[in-house]
Amino acid sequence: MATVKSVKSAIKSSDYVAKSISYILSPETKSGNEKCVQSSFLNCCNDSIDSLVTQFDVTRFAFGKNDKILAHHYVQSFSPNEKITPELAHKIGEELADCVAPGFQVIVATHVDRDHIHNHFLINSVSLETGSKWFGNQATLKNMRTESDRLCRQYGLSVIDETTGLRGIDQSTQKLAEQGKSWKVELCHALDEAKILCHSKEAFIGFMKNKGFEVTRYTDRHITFQKNSENKKIRADTLAKQFGDYYTKENLERMMGFYSLPKPLPSREAPPQKPFISEFEKYEKVYIKKHPPLAKPDEVAGLQQKIRQSKNPLFFLLRVLFMLMLRRHKKLLLDKRYFKMSMHTHQKKFKKKKLSVSEQLEKYKSNPIYEGNIPYYRLIHSQGENCVIRFDLSAIPKLYACPIFFSAKLYNDHAMVTIKERDKKQLLEVLKLKDEAIIERHTKRYLPDVKYDEMKKRAMFLGVEVEFLVIAEKDIDKLTKEKDRYVSFPPENGKIKLAFLPQNKDYVLHCLYPDKHQSESDDLFSVTRNSKVNTRLKSEALLNGKQMRYRTLTRIEVEKLHKQTGGQEMFAVFSKGENGQEEQYNVAYKEDDEKKIENIIGTQSRPRFRR
Repeated sequence: MATVKSVKSAIKSSDYVAKSISYILSPETKSGNEKCVQSSFLNCCNDSIDSLVTQFDVTRFAFGKNDKILAHHYVQSFSPNEKITPELAHKIGEELADCVAPGFQVIVATHVDRDHIHNHFLINSVSLETGSKWFGNQATLKNMRTESDRLCRQYGLSVIDETTGLRGIDQSTQKLAEQGKSWKVELCHALDEAKILCHSKEAFIGFMKNKGFEVTRYTDRHITFQKNSENKKIRADTLAKQFGDYYTKENLERMMGFYSLPKPLPSREAPPQKPFISEFEKYEKVYIKKHPPLAKPDEVAGLQQKIRQSKNPLFFLLRVLFMLMLRRHKKLLLDKRYFKMSMHTHQKKFKKKKLSVSEQLEKYKSNPIYEGNIPYYRLIHSQGENCVIRFDLSAIPKLYACPIFFSAKLYNDHAMVTIKERDKKQLLEVLKLKDEAIIERHTKRYLPDVKYDEMKKRAMFLGVEVEFLVIAEKDIDKLTKEKDRYVSFPPENGKIKLAFLPQNKDYVLHCLYPDKHQSESDDLFSVTRNSKVNTRLKSEALLNGKQMRYRTLTRIEVEKLHKQTGGQEMFAVFSKGENGQEEQYNVAYKEDDEKKIENIIGTQSRPRFRR
């Protein structure tokens, strides 16, 4: 799983930009430990730190927006329990940056100096291509998290389930609790006593005041606490997200015996919210404004007729597209010197291979020609759902009269055109079609091939092979939650073929056959199960003023411990990799359970204490 957070301190000076770049690109920490293991640079060159700062400055000055926030800093952190390599983490970081920040100058750096692998993103505040400012608000952050989750699913990694509400304990709270200085833990202890001793709202407020906590706000829906010596405040429901549902306002009042249903909010119309526009949509609008469609609507019909009547439609279409391109680069091509030089280059390039028309047509059956106003792979990897439509070659000139991004694969007898779902209406207007179902049918038929090609590339990068499963057509509804984890091909004879990575096999099988296949969350060694158990054990240990204990065991010892404890979730277990012929596991448990676990396992391996 991965989380995306923004670094709160705003970058408002060039010196701070330089310090941020220096920090994320530094190969070592101050203590000499390895830190940055891999870095990438989108729309900028890595000559030096000063050069990168200058490139950022030049872009902002060029558009007259060198004020306020100059750059934005985000961190994408992967769970320490996730089996992920720095190379894969960096690839996911690159794809995330390219997806959410097209046209922006971005530095991506992968760090390994913590107990978890994480990516740093430093984004220039002004787009190099459109001149628009980057809005570092909650909508942008939410969008980055959504795209991060999508990429994690595609690579077989887990994602955080927002519906659980359990956020876990932050590092500062944990360190203070281990030293006995956490005011949040004191608040939990005070609330535990209040649930027993208090039986009215007034008694509860007075009791908390005697314990050193001021109830600064008490409404129908929230209770807000503040310790006398602290500046920060916290709501009961926020506390519950870290320490458990026992501390929600509703549960506290139920235990004290004076809970009542909150009054319904007065009905009023919510102010209309502006729809979130991604950076890719902004880039599309600016690009189309600067580069209007090449073809004119009144000439498209004539071009279509000539393509249909041609003996070799593909070659005639390429001639048409070449003439359209000449319009955009007319001034440059009128330069005789440049024209001679370009012709000489093309002759030299194709001199070695002289293919007949029939040979070239045969070649294009398997190797299509890519045309359009945006590179194919940039389009399909950008934000938004993709649509794939099959066209006759004669329809392609119409697309060059359409003000949208598109990419076309030209074969010798047809074309496969890819657009974004949000551009369907404009495409239908240009093609003079009324039924959107045509695009939906084509997308359902041809999009799986596009997704499958991407899946094969991911499998090749991970060093695994794509797995397949044939299921009944009616069972596909069981797999509608996370469609990024698999590819489903069109049904044939009541059967559907599924393709998925080995990392997603457990998810697919559990959704299809919950009774036969054991869920990953029920497996003793699964990351999902142990992450939840580990969070709960840490919360209970902190509330009791105890510490966590850790020791290394083999798989046989872990299974023995699980059996002897009757399947109780007394410990969390995480793989450390193979050591010799046996795989080693790191077992985490509470200090209270140390004697019981030692009696079962023995004292052959010394426990490791958290400092």
